Amino acid sequence: MAKSLKMVFAVGDAKTTTLSLAEPKDGLTKAEVQTALDEMVGKQAITVGGAPITGVKDFYVLSSERSELA
Repeated sequence: MAKSLKMVFAVGDAKTTTLSLAEPKDGLTKAEVQTALDEMVGKQAITVGGAPITGVKDFYVLSSERSELA
């Protein structure tokens, strides 16, 4: 089963952008992710169309499974 960490950031007033990280480490905690994302926002480490991210809206791990068709 494939997993990805989805991170949703606020950009400006009403826009959002989502970044995905494939195969996050097992045992990753909410506190670890929140700390890292807050640091990214504080340092304006990511820009979208020249505008810096302004906050964290949501983050979660998405699991998906591929099934071959017969």
